[in-house]
Amino acid sequence: MKLLLLIPFLAMACAPPSDPQTVKDASGRVRARLERVAGKKEGKVQFLNADGSLRTEGHYRADSRNGDWTTVDGSGDTLSILHFNMGKKHGWQAYWAPNGQLLRMEQFQNGEPDGPLYRFFSDGTPRQYTEYKAGVADGAYMEWYKSDPNATGRTTGSFTNGKRSGYWHWTYGNGKPANCGLYINGDRIGPWVKWAPDGSRAGITVYEPKEK
Repeated sequence: MKLLLLIPFLAMACAPPSDPQTVKDASGRVRARLERVAGKKEGKVQFLNADGSLRTEGHYRADSRNGDWTTVDGSGDTLSILHFNMGKKHGWQAYWAPNGQLLRMEQFQNGEPDGPLYRFFSDGTPRQYTEYKAGVADGAYMEWYKSDPNATGRTTGSFTNGKRSGYWHWTYGNGKPANCGLYINGDRIGPWVKWAPDGSRAGITVYEPKEK
């Protein structure tokens, strides 16, 4: 029993010492504080603005970013929260505008997009939704376009293994249809219909399958 109690203390005694360090710019201002163990970045790190205020805070493990990393603006409001697993983005990542509006959320798996991506305009209205699997777009896709503050066009479709697939639709800012047609394996196939902004049909183009 006594030997078991001694093991943690022996491990601590054998561990290499931590070496706190500061990084300064050409003017002598401290721009970063970190620790190294056996020459590698290990533990908490802070990156500072020129006035000494905090900009980014996170942790290193064996020279790799690990865990949550947070960036704030000059007022201390959060601009981003990123999560890393040994240097690779992993889990949810989020970004905000200085006014606090969420601009982007996305999910990663071992450094690759894997899951939904959400983007928003500065007024909070949706800007993009895309589904990813193993680093490539795969699933539903929607994107919105503001031609002016009161008009928003939209694209809807889907991807399969990174290529456009199925029926895709475009609308004008006034909500009327703009374009519509079928994708198969990334290629336009069959009739594609175009409309004018007033809703009148502008033409049809028929695409033949490409020779393989």
